[in-house]
Amino acid sequence: MPQPDFFIDIDGVLCDGPNLIKGGPESLSFLRSQSSRFLLVTNTTRMSASDIEYKLTGIGYKISSEEIFPVSQATVEYVNSRYGHARCFLIGDESLDSLFQSHGHTVTRNEEPVDAVIVGQAQWSHFGEIDIARRLVEAGAEPVAMHKDPTWPDGGITRIGLGPIVAALQSTIARTITLIGKPEITFFETALARAGYPRSNTIMIGDSPQTDIAGATSAGLRTLQVRTGNGSGTSPNNCDWILDSIADLPHWYRSNFKH
Repeated sequence: MPQPDFFIDIDGVLCDGPNLIKGGPESLSFLRSQSSRFLLVTNTTRMSASDIEYKLTGIGYKISSEEIFPVSQATVEYVNSRYGHARCFLIGDESLDSLFQSHGHTVTRNEEPVDAVIVGQAQWSHFGEIDIARRLVEAGAEPVAMHKDPTWPDGGITRIGLGPIVAALQSTIARTITLIGKPEITFFETALARAGYPRSNTIMIGDSPQTDIAGATSAGLRTLQVRTGNGSGTSPNNCDWILDSIADLPHWYRSNFKH
């Protein structure tokens, strides 16, 4: 296999909530030294690319927002392509309001007619929002969820993810919820087009067997799982490589690829 390009997950791979995962900055610097390209692809919904850049820079990474593709950006681009300018009812962090507004969409947190119901992660979602969302969907709004991850790692604590919220809404409506992020094949297709990477030469580095590894495999990518974050359980049979952590990446790279 020639010198590879990489998609790299963030939470559970490069950091654990606010905490640095040891060896992460050095591994990204190593990839730069080998002229291997990479794009950080994440199901994080509560931060924009610039917010993520600020967070990662604060814990020791040298990264630019152009090297980050969060699911929040993929979602707003989906709404752009489908509606142009849309009226959106948002469930999720308030940072989503400014992201959608910056792309010309009208945002509401109130029960009023909308084109789409957008479901992102909030620290504490509540059933009042789901109650409103159900009625808006029944009135014709498209339900769009950024992902359905069951959990996410946060500084040594495993928190409930967006999946239970999506499941709660889906259980009350007849229409199928549109899913945007990993493990959806469309997300990986969009990331490949955005980065300009050839599919056959791209490796997904992630911790989650279901979200990162299975999703990337379905999209025709090769996969490398790390045992940090959500990666401590069983690995899929079709995962190409497994490492204890991102810190082991340089040694693995030298063993598998000639520069």
